[in-house]
Amino acid sequence: MAKSPLMSMTTKTSPTIRNYHKGKIIFHEGQESNVAYMIKSGSVNIFKNINNKKTILMTLQRGDIFGEMALLANERRTANAEAAAYCELVPLTTDILNRFLDASPVTVKKMVELLAERVLRVDNNAVTNCSELSGPLISLATILDLAYKDYIYTPRVEKFKIENYDLGLSVTTFTEIVKGLAVFSTIEIDTFLQTVFNFRLIDLKSIKKDGKSAFAERYIKIEDYLEFLPSLKRLCAEVQELGSELELKMNFISFSDLAKRTGCKDDFIYNKVMKAEFPENLFFFNQAKALDWSKDKEPSFFKKFKLPKKSLNDIHNVDDFVFIDNPTLQAALKDFNYHKISVLYSAADGRNKKKILYNITRKIARILTDEPPQVREADDIEVLECSDEILDIVKKMKGL
Repeated sequence: MAKSPLMSMTTKTSPTIRNYHKGKIIFHEGQESNVAYMIKSGSVNIFKNINNKKTILMTLQRGDIFGEMALLANERRTANAEAAAYCELVPLTTDILNRFLDASPVTVKKMVELLAERVLRVDNNAVTNCSELSGPLISLATILDLAYKDYIYTPRVEKFKIENYDLGLSVTTFTEIVKGLAVFSTIEIDTFLQTVFNFRLIDLKSIKKDGKSAFAERYIKIEDYLEFLPSLKRLCAEVQELGSELELKMNFISFSDLAKRTGCKDDFIYNKVMKAEFPENLFFFNQAKALDWSKDKEPSFFKKFKLPKKSLNDIHNVDDFVFIDNPTLQAALKDFNYHKISVLYSAADGRNKKKILYNITRKIARILTDEPPQVREADDIEVLECSDEILDIVKKMKGL
């Protein structure tokens, strides 16, 4: 694997390796900053004490750099760092970082310094002054504000070197800037851009690469870039005055959290996902964790979905018809008229629809597929009545 320019530079300077045992504090919030660190081995927790409670902001691994934000902006530490496990750290002085930045264009260096300083200020406000507007939305807006101004003030001779400069600031460039300064996922950045686009504060335009939509590049245009950040802050303030919370659009919850907030059980959420009743863009995986989890799985794990078995006593409605053997279900449906079968079919998911079609006459099956009934929920009263009738017949056939 090729070394990064910074890794090569730190190797040449041969800094002293610092060792920290698990739980050892590396630096405290508020301390003077004269060194950053690269993790050679082990892991490090970055945390804050919020309302007298330790809150871990992130856990960094081998190759990650931390502490550089305060160093670049000449500020005190904005968070605490401790060894999450035994670790070896490579100290990075201001001199090393500056030499690394000097290898880049001057405009990039200045931009990084300005962005670092501004992000630090926003981050401090987010924790120390709850009355002020803060959070990921304002942090990302601040970065976009400065990044766009840097784009606007690009020297004329440099503009011609930037592909599609006239279309605006590329989303790819903006994403790279954000990820170089703060811990935001791509989906959070996309959510932010869509949010400010919906507020009509920016314009987004997509251009296909080689005529393929799958490789489209997007560009950001801000008509009045001097008013972008002030306008967003005014909007946030107005939303807060109404007692609402704009930042909810930037947060993510688990299936269990969603179930609790909607007053249902986890199983119901999973069932809805299985039926593809949730839009695909609501779900995403942490790339590193998902790939790490999947690497030890057998190839067959991802090729065939195996249904868990259920006893008759655990079968409750049309969602469970897949657990009834075909001969039994066919016999149970034999005396059902078209209306009752259509009621069951209307509430079934894809698997159970196939199950029903397989166990009824071809004539009725053809009608159902050609003219599908209006969709119902599995807990619809008429659906439950028809389901109970089927299950009673099945249990009698099984001697229960």
